[in-house]
Amino acid sequence: MERVTASIRERHVWELKAQVRLDNADSQSGAVRHIIDEYAELQADYAELQQEYADVQQQLDDRMQELESREDRIEQLEEQLNRRSQIETEIEEVAETVDDLPAKIRGTETYSEKRQRKLDQATFAQRMKWKLTGVPVEDGD
Repeated sequence: MERVTASIRERHVWELKAQVRLDNADSQSGAVRHIIDEYAELQADYAELQQEYADVQQQLDDRMQELESREDRIEQLEEQLNRRSQIETEIEEVAETVDDLPAKIRGTETYSEKRQRKLDQATFAQRMKWKLTGVPVEDGD
């Protein structure tokens, strides 16, 4: 061992003597060695904890990016769903209009249009019969 001389405050001297009294060291020199060793261990632990903190921080940053990405995707899907709902509503409105269209058309057809529609919908036998008897076009059609 190498001998080192150091000047320390009185309260530190009392601490060294307390370490000897508590059997944490054999002498005041042993107490200084113990404190220095303990300090080195604490420094190593501190370095490990800093690295662990950096790793956890990186994981947190990665998770936050993933969360933001998922939130963006949710917003996109909600927008798509809203657009789809609007389109479905428009399709339903158009379908109702289309369903009502034949009734509207029938109400505004002229006699010849009604007659032609009947002929177009009739079977061959009905058309032959109507050639002799005439096409029955009533206002109730």
